[in-house]
Amino acid sequence: MRKLLSLSFLFLLHFAYAQDYNSNKRLSVDPALAPFYHGVASGDPLSDAVIIWTRVTTQDPSITVNWAIATDTSMQNIVNSGTANSNASLDYTVKVDVTGLNPASTYYYQFEYDGAHSLIGRTKTAPNAAVDQLRFAVVSCSRYEDGFFNAYESIAWHNDIDAVIHLGDYIYEYAVGTTIADRDTLQPPNEIITLEDYRIRHAHYRLDEQLRLLQQQYAMITTWDDHETANNSWTGGADNHDPGTEGSWANRKAAGIQAYMEWLPVRQPMNNLIYRVIEYGPLAKIMVLDTRLEGRDEQVDATNTQAINDTARTILGKVQFDWLNDNLSNSTSTWNVLAQQVMMASLQFGGQTFNSDQWDGYNADREKLYAHILDNNIENVVVLTGDIHTSWANNLENNAGDSVAVEFVSTSITSSVPDFLSGLSGFVLNNFDHVKYAKFDQRGYNILTLDSRKAQTDFYFMNTISEVDTGKEMLASWYVPNTGRQLKEATGPAEYTGEKKPFAPLNPKQTSVSIEERVPLTILGVYPNPAETYLQMQYYSPNQRKIQLQVIDLNGRVLIQEEINRHQQGVNYLQMDISKLAKGTYWVHFNNGEETYQKQIVKL
Repeated sequence: MRKLLSLSFLFLLHFAYAQDYNSNKRLSVDPALAPFYHGVASGDPLSDAVIIWTRVTTQDPSITVNWAIATDTSMQNIVNSGTANSNASLDYTVKVDVTGLNPASTYYYQFEYDGAHSLIGRTKTAPNAAVDQLRFAVVSCSRYEDGFFNAYESIAWHNDIDAVIHLGDYIYEYAVGTTIADRDTLQPPNEIITLEDYRIRHAHYRLDEQLRLLQQQYAMITTWDDHETANNSWTGGADNHDPGTEGSWANRKAAGIQAYMEWLPVRQPMNNLIYRVIEYGPLAKIMVLDTRLEGRDEQVDATNTQAINDTARTILGKVQFDWLNDNLSNSTSTWNVLAQQVMMASLQFGGQTFNSDQWDGYNADREKLYAHILDNNIENVVVLTGDIHTSWANNLENNAGDSVAVEFVSTSITSSVPDFLSGLSGFVLNNFDHVKYAKFDQRGYNILTLDSRKAQTDFYFMNTISEVDTGKEMLASWYVPNTGRQLKEATGPAEYTGEKKPFAPLNPKQTSVSIEERVPLTILGVYPNPAETYLQMQYYSPNQRKIQLQVIDLNGRVLIQEEINRHQQGVNYLQMDISKLAKGTYWVHFNNGEETYQKQIVKL
């Protein structure tokens, strides 16, 4: 046998074996989930349709997956079913737009492949007629290394929300940095640039049990911010992108968008335009915006007042701006909700802009939007914002000081703020009259409640993110009355008036996992495939036994053979040089003396 290469390990990830759901909140390859290790998700609910999602870990080059949706947790009363195809070009993700559903209804869905079943997911369609109340969890900014996703799990157990609105920074593009104690090392360890990098990062996130639980139980309405591509991105580049060393921004942006569309339960838009409308009957119209990649001009220095006020510069782009104005003008909904990324309220002090990445850096666009709202007497505009890892309740005012709308800013799930910023909330409240609430030192989420009388946000904060703990406290509640344009402080959290439906079962077998059950030797992902020079493999090993790796051609000849001695039980990563292989199709075989896993690869 001829050895053509050696294997270089990137990072070895420890996996603590889970006997039941609550025993581990790190990377989890649950044996009961095979081959659907990354769980299920749903999103973009309409009154008669919803997107359902999963991913299959398989050896097969192409797959056909069965799906079904039912009205009960045992999947007996099936109302729609079908098949969906996937392959390596989609990273084996499966996304189905299920139609023919009833409005304002809870459904349960499941996938099946090769005799195995996924988790059962729970979702809910939007209403098409009057309802008494709507409730949404509002989240943003979940940097993996900064802490555990306790806020995601806390939301999952609420059981009183219609959907989760995610305002972006679902993943982060940074290279490995400082990780809190007991948090698994992020993968890939490098800053993500290529399609394969972005796919691996999404896959790493989706093995997190707390995120998996949230997406199993609720539909999501998502938009991206900057870190799904690169920090402080705009349509033609990003602060955290160097064309000289990192290649074309257009290619990197396309890679980030493609991976996002594959891994998130978003209804596939034309031309990858993520801005869209989600109608929730006559009570709410949610306009999901893209202040990042669609039309934003490059940020300017915060001291450049002339550029900040330049009417030619835009944060939305003309097409999206006109689309937004049309949707606001034509709305007949009680509440007009803008789900977007960066803070809209002004934070200029003594004429100086603090952060030109926010709407403050695009003052002319903001004034045009405010003028359209006031000139057309558009009422009940509620802006939802993420991005800055802090909590705010703001009255939105134009340059003349006229009240226009209100804004609720949600803090981060985990992403940190500089220590010096934590104590500045008092300064902000004392110097900006339009800021009614500000808290800078805790992580958590918001719950937005809409009814015919008011729109109220309750601010929830987690006790900690440095260890697994879903303890929380609700520290503030602010609302705007119907036809009002200014915030008022509430005396307590909004009361839920709806019906709570059963959770989806936490295990596809609807039993706890016994110690005898285990995940076999499994290749979870191979990136890229096809490849020219290197492959990155994510694999799960049920023990620490050495693994024999072989690369075999279609004639059965062993062209590469290597023993892997240094790895741990659980999730592992390795990089393999295939540059010396001839172009063609090969099989990669993993064998640990008990079982063999094989995966087809293509060398370009």
